[in-house]
Amino acid sequence: MNETPVLIVGGGPVGLALALGLVRQNVHSTLFETKSEIDPHSRALGILPRTLEIFRGWDIYDRFVTEGEFLSKVRVWIAHGSRPAFEMDLGVLKKITAADGILILPQNRTERLLLECVKAAGQTDVLLGHEVKHIQQDNEGACVEVQNSGGETKSYRGRYLVGCDGAHSTVRAELGWELEGKTYPTRILLADIRIQDERDQLPWPVFAPAVPGVLAGLRYQPQHWRLISTLSPGESEKAVLDPSSIDTKVVQLLGEGSHEQLWSSVFHIHCRTSPRFRQGRVLLAGDAAHINSPAGGQGMNSGIQDAHNLAWKLARVLAGADVESLLTSYDTERRQTVLASVDRYTDVLTRYGIGAPEFVRKVTATLVSFLPRLGLLSLVAPKMGMLDTTYTQSPILSGHGRWLGRRAPDGEVTAPDGSTTRLIDLTGSQPLLLLFDEGRLPGWDPGRIKQLFHNIDDLKVILIVPPEVPSTEGAYVASEPLWQIWTPSGAWPLWSDPMVTLVGWSDDRLWHS
Repeated sequence: MNETPVLIVGGGPVGLALALGLVRQNVHSTLFETKSEIDPHSRALGILPRTLEIFRGWDIYDRFVTEGEFLSKVRVWIAHGSRPAFEMDLGVLKKITAADGILILPQNRTERLLLECVKAAGQTDVLLGHEVKHIQQDNEGACVEVQNSGGETKSYRGRYLVGCDGAHSTVRAELGWELEGKTYPTRILLADIRIQDERDQLPWPVFAPAVPGVLAGLRYQPQHWRLISTLSPGESEKAVLDPSSIDTKVVQLLGEGSHEQLWSSVFHIHCRTSPRFRQGRVLLAGDAAHINSPAGGQGMNSGIQDAHNLAWKLARVLAGADVESLLTSYDTERRQTVLASVDRYTDVLTRYGIGAPEFVRKVTATLVSFLPRLGLLSLVAPKMGMLDTTYTQSPILSGHGRWLGRRAPDGEVTAPDGSTTRLIDLTGSQPLLLLFDEGRLPGWDPGRIKQLFHNIDDLKVILIVPPEVPSTEGAYVASEPLWQIWTPSGAWPLWSDPMVTLVGWSDDRLWHS
């Protein structure tokens, strides 16, 4: 029987992200994907700031940004108008992240890039055209029965199994779980078209006025446009998918001219979550664990963030860390995030946006357009970029303070060699201990402090000092804005895990775990 530390079922963006996250932790895995090649359709189009931060940590950020179109400003247009209806400058995020924008990149290209990165790393056995038929687990691991494209069946065994196999997950079904939640009455048409004339240079995203429901379009790569339209209650799927119906929508949005229809689909909008994300040595991630409205574009992104959270925890468990505390924390943290943040946000956008009556949509659009004018965009932009995740209920957290379980503030620091970097770039695959020294008391001794955590072999200890403190050997100098954020009340945050989440806070000079 073939054995590997981690078995991954599903080779979409979540499964590939998990494989890459494990690679960064030097963990071997085997990935099974039913399809023999990457799905050619565009599907999800946006990669949000928090996911871009993860890609930055995996050293693939530049490659993705080069492939897509990075938007730090989003100008929303009305069809056939001469100026934008309103503009959102995501540069307001620059204070808290280096990824201050949205990357427009179709999902098929996202998957291709992830697959290339996974294969290049050489620590993942990628088995395309292999369908998982059955799973079982015991106290030592999990087994899967897999059928290849030729009909041959083999068994594979791993210490852990992760189902990243989508909304119709075989892994979740084998566990006896169903996605629980609701289905909205709203139905959505998605259609991809190719335009090869001057209309391809029209500004986007664009909304059509004076049409029933919602009709919008955006360009996701040169000559390729996505149409998004809601269906009327009595409108049949057959009618809306008819080429003549799509032709009409193209004219309403972009004007007269020829185009090629590439793909179209109608679907219902769901908000559903698995009752648990873990049972024993089997875990779920991405759509296998939760699905939500596409409004806000957080579906694929939340799945990749699941994978990032889980990868380092599996690596630690495989290295001998406590299984229950770490894997239970994955279930608790990610399920809390989905229910309390992702679902609530996308639900609001659905009920007051794409699924709302016309009057409500107009009021919502007016309110959104006033956010930048009133200087309020900075309050909602972190939510839009998924930079507001909190893990306040995590079982691996201890201590007290308002930063506990929240995102660690990011900003610029000057390295000992004089170069400028960001605090988040100091993190990596290993645990990080930050020592903040204001220079008023005897200084930290990073070497001595590291000895107190002798059970963490790969712990990285970094000394951070404020701008006005005299040069300290080996220390990083925080920018003034970053230093002020980290010292709100005279207490000193000390410990950060690979998720860049603050997990320790001390009012004393030394915090003991």
